[in-house]
Amino acid sequence: MSEENVEAVRESYQTPGALFATWAERMAPRIEFDFTDAYPDRPVMRGIEELRRFREEGPWAELSFEPERFLDVDDERVLVLVTVHAKGTGSGVPVELRNAHEFTIRDGILVRFKVYGNRDEALEAVGLSE
Repeated sequence: MSEENVEAVRESYQTPGALFATWAERMAPRIEFDFTDAYPDRPVMRGIEELRRFREEGPWAELSFEPERFLDVDDERVLVLVTVHAKGTGSGVPVELRNAHEFTIRDGILVRFKVYGNRDEALEAVGLSE
């Protein structure tokens, strides 16, 4: 199943701005979005509506992701090393960040998405540190 998960995650980055639209039909109703590593004051969000509100009210006017590596962690998890390109909502200042996204997929359903602000910490958290 892990190869299928990697391919599904890879596909979700192919259309700019469609990271979660790709998963719309394959997302758990109470999916967990954990951005606490990047936004410590933000609680873990549950469900797509909480994510939509966060995106609408969040600090980024523009946001895109450039995947660099897809790592098969185990039967349920895929870690993606990404470069994030963003522009601040108020300032319009462009920002480039090197993050990691962890997808947890059970029986073809996305149940958890976690963002890591530090790639080394992400690799260590999933047991792939060197």
